[in-house]
Amino acid sequence: MIQRPNVVDSCFLRYEQEHPSFRPYSGLIMHAVGPAPAVHRVREQVADRVGRMPTLAWRVSKRGRRTVWEADPHFRPHDHVHEVRLAEGTTPEEAVDDLLCLPMPEQSPRWGIWLIHGYSDREYVLFYRSHHAGQDGQAMMDTLTTLFGTRTSIAPLAAAGAPAARQPWWQRIPARAIAQNLKDQVEALRPTLSWSPQRPLTGKARVQSAAVPMAWLRETGQAMGATSNDICLAALSHAMRQWLPENWIASGRNGRDLHVCLPVSLREPEERFMVGNRLSACRIPLSFWEDSTPARVTAISRATAPARTEETRRVLRGQLRLPEWLVYRFLRQSTQARNGLDTTGLVRLPERLAVGADPIETVVVTQFLHGEHALGVAFLAYGDEVVASVTADCALDEAGDLATLWASAVEHMWHQAAADSRKSMQVPTTST
Repeated sequence: MIQRPNVVDSCFLRYEQEHPSFRPYSGLIMHAVGPAPAVHRVREQVADRVGRMPTLAWRVSKRGRRTVWEADPHFRPHDHVHEVRLAEGTTPEEAVDDLLCLPMPEQSPRWGIWLIHGYSDREYVLFYRSHHAGQDGQAMMDTLTTLFGTRTSIAPLAAAGAPAARQPWWQRIPARAIAQNLKDQVEALRPTLSWSPQRPLTGKARVQSAAVPMAWLRETGQAMGATSNDICLAALSHAMRQWLPENWIASGRNGRDLHVCLPVSLREPEERFMVGNRLSACRIPLSFWEDSTPARVTAISRATAPARTEETRRVLRGQLRLPEWLVYRFLRQSTQARNGLDTTGLVRLPERLAVGADPIETVVVTQFLHGEHALGVAFLAYGDEVVASVTADCALDEAGDLATLWASAVEHMWHQAAADSRKSMQVPTTST
């Protein structure tokens, strides 16, 4: 048994306790090709592979003021695989929307897989969900590749609950992390773009998605001296500017920038199969009002660059040693602004997935909404595609399809980068 393994785990559990309507479940929708298998076939595959990722047999809970991780002595992987047979006329998207906020019992590891079928004899869906106190994004990617990957899975590098080595007390004071948090709070107090759908949030969410070729992002980034993640964010800024109704922007806020909360994975190689969260986040301005695409990409690339350095990762890891009450206060403050926009950044599934012999063609991320945050945007690279998925409160239903606007923005940027590249390669001719 490990007590308080991670302050992020503790904060999500405390938030859920104090606000019972909060459902911190993230998910991955897998679209498989072929006739739907019997649910026991899926259970057999999961049971056969679950031992390769021991964290799936661990549970996290609050005991008084303590956060405790422990192996579940009654763990049965079959209990975590469920079946949803759709009634005629029901779509898998509707089934996913209904499952987004479904709670999971605290007495067992809080993850599950839902086999959704009955809508087609040529395809079906597997929906993997997990509680954020139990898994961060990297752990979810590892879970999918462990349970459904087509390559030989990597054996765990460390025991699921191995405690971290103790440091001398003077090295455990995260002074730079405290300074970074104070800096972030000052930044958060500066005027930013504020917007609201002008109606109460419903507490119910829907998921929309759109895909583009990975090559578009890679080639555009190479042409503009940016990463594929930077291109995702620049396209999101362009799409948000098209999508956001003018009357939703607070009076006097034109010209103020829109920020996103960009997660940064802090997992070291030896922590890959450890329980709990190993992540923090950085605030990134999106140059919302910038009309020039190259200028927007340059500004975003400059803003994200520090998050890719080892120096920043060391500072952010120090935040994991801050007192729970302090981190929780930062978390709650961040949820109060309706202009909050959460994103995963660009995450990758490193290998192809399958259910038995049935290939999984596409994978879509779902996020949870919290506080006054009305939407979240995720980017996932799988195979030759990148899928943008938007999890949005139903109060935003009439605003349009943000995911499709993002895909159109990426395509426009790709064509623009290709055109600029051709111009730069043209050799001027001289008359004789």
